[in-house]
Amino acid sequence: GLAREAGRKIRSAAAATPAGRFPATQFAQRLRAVASLVRADLGIRVYFTELGGDGFGGFDNHANQKENRTALLAQFSDGVGAFIDDLRRDGLVRRVLLMTVSEFGRTLGENGRHGTGHGAAAPVFVAGGRIKGGLTGPHPDLRRLDNDAPPCHTDFPRVFATVLRTWLGANADAVLGAPFEPVDFLT
Repeated sequence: GLAREAGRKIRSAAAATPAGRFPATQFAQRLRAVASLVRADLGIRVYFTELGGDGFGGFDNHANQKENRTALLAQFSDGVGAFIDDLRRDGLVRRVLLMTVSEFGRTLGENGRHGTGHGAAAPVFVAGGRIKGGLTGPHPDLRRLDNDAPPCHTDFPRVFATVLRTWLGANADAVLGAPFEPVDFLT
């Protein structure tokens, strides 16, 4: 029945060669797999993967961040770029909303070990064919810090509510337990 058909679609998607080239990093290869599953049209609305590992550790470190961040952000940029380009070539990018989630931001001042501490404001990146683009909200004012970190200007539940309501068609108030004003980043 349905399970057998889904299994056939997954095997077919895994065997298919994506239209574009993906970097050899674990993150990019995970996005390659997600692109294949999007092509398989399984009816799955949400996929999750994470960036970290690959010999560089993750974002939650407090020393020698220049090299670490450079490597991680290059993996992020290259992987997301390949993912979006790949789906764009097949006309599927308007069906996809990629969103990053982080549990914390960073302070600005160096801690003496060439690193920083945890801060309140974490960046959220979105990509896809129905994103308005650009910066949402004000540019951070680096003269007005909260414990050496930029303060948060857009609560994450507002972003999540926007995705739930506008993208997934879900009842965001019921899921989140309260109403949240949407953020204007989708077309």
